[in-house]
Amino acid sequence: MFKKPLALIFLSLFFNSLNSQSGLESILIAAEQDSKKIFQGYLQPALKSSIYLMNSGWYTTAKVHKKLGFDLTISLNSAIIPSSVETFDISNLEMITSDSSSISTIFGNNESHELYVDIPSDGLRPEISTSFFSPKGIKEKLPLGMVSSPVIQASVGLPLKSEITLRYLPEYSRNNIYFSNYGIGFKHDLLQYLSFLKRIPTLNVSAFAAYSKMNIDYDIQSSGTFSGTNQMANFNISNYKLQILSSINLSIFEIYSGIGVNGGDSSFKIIGDYEIEYNLRDSDIPYVVNLNDPIDINYSIHEFSKNIGIKFKFLFLHAFVDYTFQEFDVVTAGVSLNFR
Repeated sequence: MFKKPLALIFLSLFFNSLNSQSGLESILIAAEQDSKKIFQGYLQPALKSSIYLMNSGWYTTAKVHKKLGFDLTISLNSAIIPSSVETFDISNLEMITSDSSSISTIFGNNESHELYVDIPSDGLRPEISTSFFSPKGIKEKLPLGMVSSPVIQASVGLPLKSEITLRYLPEYSRNNIYFSNYGIGFKHDLLQYLSFLKRIPTLNVSAFAAYSKMNIDYDIQSSGTFSGTNQMANFNISNYKLQILSSINLSIFEIYSGIGVNGGDSSFKIIGDYEIEYNLRDSDIPYVVNLNDPIDINYSIHEFSKNIGIKFKFLFLHAFVDYTFQEFDVVTAGVSLNFR
């Protein structure tokens, strides 16, 4: 699809289907109510996993940096894809028939089924029909059944035993794709208010809150599937995370955990004007239907989550791995440079 710098591994997987033989935009051929159901079924696992990925890997300790203390962290979040989200049911579609009752989601097998569309007359439009192939899944491109996203972030110690974390991936604008990703987190030491816990010298307890946002725009018109104007796909995610952190800090390693709530909102839109060609029923006479801004799908997650991890300390260089328990479990591994 395009050259894949590390920061765009997940991005390229998500939009791989747009440039496949049966691209994602081909779903627009289905009747409006059916195309929305297919888009939702095909993309829902990606919308979910994106929220979980962006909400992971924010911290590796409950300890707060001293004033102007600093760390730079590079990590990889990997969401484990449940087998239950590899296909979705299409038997409830109103104007589509197929030889299969289910088709692949974006994380399913690399297979496609022909879907036959029959749209009855509505008084203004004659009865029309056509067919298209369902988009394929990218399961074989997901190592170990995981989808991954890199993270680059830096944290700085503030007064009042607090710390701010900034997360950022460089903006990307090439090959008909625009990508941006940023986030901010805040950690505050709670042990200063819990004097009875200060007797445990290796224990740290803190509160953590974070917000992040990602935006991807893809120029559908460049693929030339349908005639029309201003054809774009847009993918947006906004996340939040609220956690109580604890950690046991020993000389060469540290065990840390977090518990709380996280969630977010994700959306997928196809905007612009599209000229979809059908045939009059039982004939080869073409009939064109015009669509405007045809798809707007939204998905939200708000749930309890917890994680546990271990960090190994080698002077200024630390290495860590942790596991987050939620609907799509996430494994995070990385390294950081730490000062103060």
